[in-house]
Amino acid sequence: MRSRETVCIAIPHDGNIDAQMTLDLVSLMRDRRTRIDSLQLVHGTGLLARTRNIIVKNFLDDSNADWLLMVDSDQSFPVSAFDLLIDSAHKDDRPVVAGLVFAAFYDNEILRPVPAIYNISADGAMLPIDDYPKNELFQIDGSGTGCILVHRDVLEAIRAKANPNQGTDWCWFFDGALNGRWFSEDLLFSRKVNALGFPVFCHSGAILGHHKSFWLDDRHHDQWKSENKI
Repeated sequence: MRSRETVCIAIPHDGNIDAQMTLDLVSLMRDRRTRIDSLQLVHGTGLLARTRNIIVKNFLDDSNADWLLMVDSDQSFPVSAFDLLIDSAHKDDRPVVAGLVFAAFYDNEILRPVPAIYNISADGAMLPIDDYPKNELFQIDGSGTGCILVHRDVLEAIRAKANPNQGTDWCWFFDGALNGRWFSEDLLFSRKVNALGFPVFCHSGAILGHHKSFWLDDRHHDQWKSENKI
């Protein structure tokens, strides 16, 4: 990212923001304030796609920032992760860069940590990338939106292609079916971005802890891979 480009940080929440996220935001606003144009805290209605669309509309219509950085409220966000994302992003070459966040799924009470970065399989499914390279920048087919940095041009391009049903304020995020498969709003967003010719990247060094009943991160995923010989 060029030195003069700035970021709008946007956090959807349900009325609560994790204490660690709050502390990390204080550090970011103190130590990286020249890179941060504005901060959005958007209280959701329970419909995540609606909340994310409100975030994008506010960013495009009310912010002067070049980049939108969406981060979920139940995570950590160290300055080091912010720096890796900022240094990796490029308006033309890498207009979408995700951090690495892990979802927690359980099979018979056994934790399955899932990296929220995906490639498209031969049958059209979006499969998590368990064998991702460590501490590297690499291209992917899609990501979750727990931590994703997107250039303004990408979001404007989606708005320009909006159909009349979506309108220009609700065109970025929605759940739905594609080729007989149901996709969540984050994965359909990635598919839309790819369809418009914009590549998506991840930097696996930009790791954000995910607060469940414990802090979930790459160490849990490494242990799961070891136990399952992946």
